[in-house]
Amino acid sequence: MKKIYSLCILLVALTFSSKAQNIILNEDFEDTTTYVNIIITTPSGNDTTWIDADLDGLADQSGASRPNEWFITRGFADVDSTNTVMASNSWTLDPTPVANYLILPPIHLNDASGMFYWKSAPRQTPRYLDGLQVLLSTTQNFDNNFTDTLKLYAEFLSGDSSSNFADYTFSNGFVFGSDGQWLEDNGDSARWIGILRPDSASLAGYAGQTIYLAFCHGTVDDNLLSIDDIKVTGSGTVLAFTPSDNNFSLSTFPNPASDKFTIQYSLPSTGTVNLSVFDVTGKKVKTILNNMCVKGDYSYDVNINDLPAGNYNVVLKTLQGESVSKITKL
Repeated sequence: MKKIYSLCILLVALTFSSKAQNIILNEDFEDTTTYVNIIITTPSGNDTTWIDADLDGLADQSGASRPNEWFITRGFADVDSTNTVMASNSWTLDPTPVANYLILPPIHLNDASGMFYWKSAPRQTPRYLDGLQVLLSTTQNFDNNFTDTLKLYAEFLSGDSSSNFADYTFSNGFVFGSDGQWLEDNGDSARWIGILRPDSASLAGYAGQTIYLAFCHGTVDDNLLSIDDIKVTGSGTVLAFTPSDNNFSLSTFPNPASDKFTIQYSLPSTGTVNLSVFDVTGKKVKTILNNMCVKGDYSYDVNINDLPAGNYNVVLKTLQGESVSKITKL
């Protein structure tokens, strides 16, 4: 089986140089206690957790029962098959672009030393090559806030069963595999398998700012895409939800709220979690969660359009005890 590798010397140099850099954020999706905390929800604008958002609502049509959003799986190429990656599906049989966003927690950059690193690979190229946008927002984490493009990967538009990339039409951006690198031969020269390819972008232009970074899988009816080894280096801070000293805490925001509010809490160990909303008389008006949860940090958006204006208590009960946070509905 033919495998094409390149830039080995460069990769060694990058690895060596990155050791001298301060790591602000590092995620390889291998530790399940970390990636389980990526919240599958729509952005609320100022989330301080990872967000995995399916903004298109298009169902998988591959027959493989793939999730609609980014999901955990193994790398596509043989050399990546032991790596846990985040993947996104675009096999939808629909002319509407997929809009799957994987959004990092906000990061404040102290100076111009910031760098962003990641790896990506399509399931196949050139035929049905999936595109990818690496995006940045300096305001909030709604999809229309990501106005800065750090890297654009092209997607397949037309062409059929040729081994020559020049016989295909692609959208704007870098065409994965067109340089003959980071490819694994599976016996079909029109469908090379992508090997996780390292890439990076400077964040120097965002010194002194708080940013959101996102991967948007925005392609039309192709196949699969993966990302891995996400890292931000330099001088800065992840503005993520921080548990209290006893590693058991609850927070609600915004307060007051009109139509919805966000609950965030930290669970120091796996156990049963009961999360409910009570009115001032002590009557339970909404059950948010009553289930077994693994340890970690959690975030939930709660719709309160059905509740009358007034004061409420959000009550979190776990094996570690009980925590209460007050919320006012306008």
